[in-house]
Amino acid sequence: MAQKSLKKNAVYSFIKAFMNLAFPLISFPYASRILLADGIGKVNFANSIIEYFVMIATLGIGGYATREATRLRDDRSAHNKFCKEILIINFISTAVAYLFLLIAFVFVSKFSEYRLLLIVCSTKILFTTIGMDWLYNAHEEYKYITIRSALFQLLSLVLLFTFVKTKDDYVAYAVMGVFSSVGSNVCNIIYSRRFFNFFEKAKIELKKHLRPIFVFFGMTCASKFHTALDSVMLGFMLNDTSVGYYSAANKIRSLVQGLITAVLYTFMPRSSYYLEKNKIEEYNALVSKTVNMSLFFSIPASVGIIVISRPLILLFSGEDFLGALSSMIVMAPIVFIVSLSSGITNVILIPNRLERYTFYSEIVGFILNIILNAVFIPVWGVFGAALATLIVEIAIALYRYVFCFSFLKKCNIIKNLVQIIFASAVMFIGLWMLLKVIHDILLQIVISVTAGAVVYAAVTLVLKNESAYFLINEILKKVNKSKS
Repeated sequence: MAQKSLKKNAVYSFIKAFMNLAFPLISFPYASRILLADGIGKVNFANSIIEYFVMIATLGIGGYATREATRLRDDRSAHNKFCKEILIINFISTAVAYLFLLIAFVFVSKFSEYRLLLIVCSTKILFTTIGMDWLYNAHEEYKYITIRSALFQLLSLVLLFTFVKTKDDYVAYAVMGVFSSVGSNVCNIIYSRRFFNFFEKAKIELKKHLRPIFVFFGMTCASKFHTALDSVMLGFMLNDTSVGYYSAANKIRSLVQGLITAVLYTFMPRSSYYLEKNKIEEYNALVSKTVNMSLFFSIPASVGIIVISRPLILLFSGEDFLGALSSMIVMAPIVFIVSLSSGITNVILIPNRLERYTFYSEIVGFILNIILNAVFIPVWGVFGAALATLIVEIAIALYRYVFCFSFLKKCNIIKNLVQIIFASAVMFIGLWMLLKVIHDILLQIVISVTAGAVVYAAVTLVLKNESAYFLINEILKKVNKSKS
């Protein structure tokens, strides 16, 4: 199989992540002003619940299947057999997830208030399974994934503006959310015939996959529990409005973070491939690039969110959500923390089959999150949930860093980190002064993003930052190529 360009993969993944950012920037401000914090809170509470059942259906298959399918993709027969086995396991786990959801409807009385919403959101369970994103990641089909996702997001916007008209249309908003996030996965089952034939005869061996799958499942469980736990505990301990505030702050942070982690994830299949082919020099170079790029983009992004948090809340959600301001500021550093943690997981732990350390870190995070939420939410409410999330993500990142130290010490992190922090501090001061003289919300955001990027780029180039020079050289190559 011919190697796809890693740069193009990263670009397509960035475009997809940017669309994931642009879509909510259009849809969420519209929806939040119509549904208000209460309606948004209802939908997010239902989605948080369904995430647990999606987790059961996916069973940790994504990470394991991506890694192993990448290793086998040059062997058509073995690859076909593997994909068939994984899909069978996935359909079984999906059936189990729906069974558990049915039991939950019977025994959890609070779910009766959200029954219709939960049913609508539960279609994600099936769509996620038939989507087989792991197959397309293994084959690095990021162009197809990007085009497919963009088309369905555009269709979702039409649905949003057509059917969400009053504060009682929160169910329609939930339908639109499902359609935009996983509706495109229906196409995947058809397109997958390019890569494997489900009906080709092969000896099915499911048992050998179960142990590694359940390790990944443990990772996914702990991760989903601690990421969705805040909204669920706020919903049970406080009210829908509190969930709405937290969701607004968390959504903005997650969107920015998603731009970075989406690009970093594209390195995982290639790093697995390099290790399989024993290309150690190329692998070490990829690890260094991943870590330094993560720092280069995530630290100024965190700083930028802190500076323009108020105009972001006002533009993105409206004055009704200003109660989320302090939570958004305290969660801004999570962009940097999770980006670095995700980077080292995707290119070090998983490719080297050390995912058990990711699992252990998520268990630590889950337990810590329960304790901190139980203590902080009654005292500080939404801000307490945000503070708990920040502390948990720091603990998880530090845990993983310890087990990746032997790889990371080759990456020249300290020098780059000092340069990036200095450049981000200069950017912060410049933007803080700029916002003192600009009062229009939209102008504050547009000018801050533009000026912040220019200042940060200029300072890192003056400091001769390795990542900045790499990016500028790549841009110049593209420019020269287009001229020629």
